[in-house]
Amino acid sequence: MNSPRFMFALLLAHLTGGGLSLAQTLPPPPELSGAASTQIAWASDAFATNLMADGVTTFESSGKTIRFEIGTFMTGFDPSTEPFENWADKWVVLQGTEYNLNDQQFIETATLYSNNDSFSIGAQAYIWGYLDKDLSQGETEWILMSSPAWTIPAANSPLPSTFSVSDVRVQDVLIGSVGGPGGSYYMQLATVPEPSTLVLGLLAGIGLAFRRRR
Repeated sequence: MNSPRFMFALLLAHLTGGGLSLAQTLPPPPELSGAASTQIAWASDAFATNLMADGVTTFESSGKTIRFEIGTFMTGFDPSTEPFENWADKWVVLQGTEYNLNDQQFIETATLYSNNDSFSIGAQAYIWGYLDKDLSQGETEWILMSSPAWTIPAANSPLPSTFSVSDVRVQDVLIGSVGGPGGSYYMQLATVPEPSTLVLGLLAGIGLAFRRRR
């Protein structure tokens, strides 16, 4: 795993280098064209071992497209207390990109043009990795993580911000995991069942509890 100092240098180089073409950044609203802005570099370590939900298959060997997004949730929405099926509707994307299979990482630079709506100063930022955010399409795999250090900066800040997955602690991950035992993996996705499966599982649990009480 790369050191924090190395990651900072890499992110700083990325800030001055313009980023990768695969990234999708929200354009500034017309009324903010030419206004001051600030940059947020966000990344995972390069050449790290990242695993699918089965705990064996690496991202590279899965043959699947894995996307990552940086963003926030709408004001007042707390993903830690809400069911998975509500997350996507409340998610506000700042930038998205595909996981780079060659470098075994994602690394991008987002530009923040204003502190309106969900991007108010100090709002909690998250990075969401997924196969598909739409649970109606069936079972999928996600990781949603944050860090106390990942707060939205002032849009006119002259200093760039850096959000690295290396900042994330085990307790900062809402689904999925980071920092496997003994460094066995860097990130791991987790299976997210479709809502109907969750309901059936809940009903089965209620039925079992009822039978035990009789």
